[in-house]
Amino acid sequence: MNLSNKLTVLRILIVPVFLLALTPGRFLLPAAADLWLHPLALVLFIIAAITDYYDGMLARRHGWVTNFGKLMDPLADKVLVMAAFVGMVELRLFAAWMVAFILAREFLITGLRLLATAEGRVLAADRWGKNKTITQMTAIIAGLVFLIWRDIVEQFALPEAARASVGYLHGGLQALMLATVVLTIASGARYFIANRDVIAER
Repeated sequence: MNLSNKLTVLRILIVPVFLLALTPGRFLLPAAADLWLHPLALVLFIIAAITDYYDGMLARRHGWVTNFGKLMDPLADKVLVMAAFVGMVELRLFAAWMVAFILAREFLITGLRLLATAEGRVLAADRWGKNKTITQMTAIIAGLVFLIWRDIVEQFALPEAARASVGYLHGGLQALMLATVVLTIASGARYFIANRDVIAER
């Protein structure tokens, strides 16, 4: 297994540790633990996002493009992103219907790729898919930063302006998430249209 594929596997292995840091309350940890666990979740997510960038770059630069990488790289992204969004629904940061649309798109695209694999084809992610992933990761990072700020406001006696900022930031975060949902659906529809022959052959 080349270095690019190892980075893909590492991204998958980060997920359970990331979830533990994101939702510590479910593991019977005190609320005060959020003050250091949510920053840890942010660091872990950024590390995972960096591996996403470098595994693709290394694969192209050194000719390490493999069928494993074409299939598992986008799957690793989905595992990480879906885990983050589900955790944030549990934290009541994002609406469940928003995440449901994102999950539905990802499952449908994965199903399409499995159909193609059964026919001996590998469908790599296109540019729209990559842009969608970047937008989703941006929304998640923004959500994590918001959680960190909210934890600080809740744990310390900050001025009223700081407390009021939580509401404004939450509104901006919802707008960003809505844009993410729209792009996710649009990229999925475009991917299906571009690869409709996979379904037509069934």
